[in-house]
Amino acid sequence: MATPATAGYVLGYSVSEYERLMLQARILRPYTERMFRAAGLCPGMRVLDLGAGMGDVSMLAGDIVGPGGRVLGIERDTGALDRARQRAVNHGCSSWVTFTNATFDEFRSEEQFDALVGRYVLLYQPDAAATIRTMLQYVKPGGIIVFHEIDFPDPAPSYPPCPIYDQASALIGEAFRASGAPTNSGRRLGKIFVDAGLAFPAIVSEATVGGGPGSYLYPWVANTLLSVLPRLATLGISVPPDLAIDETLAARMEEEVVRSGSQIVAVTQYGAWARKP
Repeated sequence: MATPATAGYVLGYSVSEYERLMLQARILRPYTERMFRAAGLCPGMRVLDLGAGMGDVSMLAGDIVGPGGRVLGIERDTGALDRARQRAVNHGCSSWVTFTNATFDEFRSEEQFDALVGRYVLLYQPDAAATIRTMLQYVKPGGIIVFHEIDFPDPAPSYPPCPIYDQASALIGEAFRASGAPTNSGRRLGKIFVDAGLAFPAIVSEATVGGGPGSYLYPWVANTLLSVLPRLATLGISVPPDLAIDETLAARMEEEVVRSGSQIVAVTQYGAWARKP
């Protein structure tokens, strides 16, 4: 989870959103881990994680750097932070994975870190490059900067077309745009890094594709839409009359996709990394 921009974190801070974040983290861990390792994270490093949320990225970094390293996660939401601390205890890494309650502007430290990391955080910042520039003061020269961001799918993310899945995906994208969060933050990473004073980064991308029985995309998309549902009206977004957004949405989505033999596409994962001069 990311520290929200001034426009507000459109997904909210409910218990169901915290559960959705943990599901999302299980889905995204392989992508993020490949990016972090390709960027150069390794045992013994000191890592600063922006927008730690429920602690999943911090704990992933903690697994990479090991007990000889250190990870500090910054998070402004105290509800998520309490859960992150307890999860680190349960995971057995709380002696080297810790968290602090602060916004990025409020954060202060005398410590110099070997890496600055974040997942799904830059899209919520009013000026992503300025955020990186601010946090670079805590990274030693030659340190790694690596971020995992996303692009939303096109307006027809299923084939053969599945109206429930397509409408749900479109509503999520509309909600993000209306709240001020770009839906193409992945494609902006190169310019963000350069505007932050870094070299043009190495960039990778991977499509997130599903279909068939039991795909993780059904609950992920459905639960994301349930999280944004309370904000749709205030954002001026209308729900299609034939789309019922309730706890049965994931099951109905799966039934339609399986019946149609469809392939579905979710957000595209982007990773970018460079080193501080």
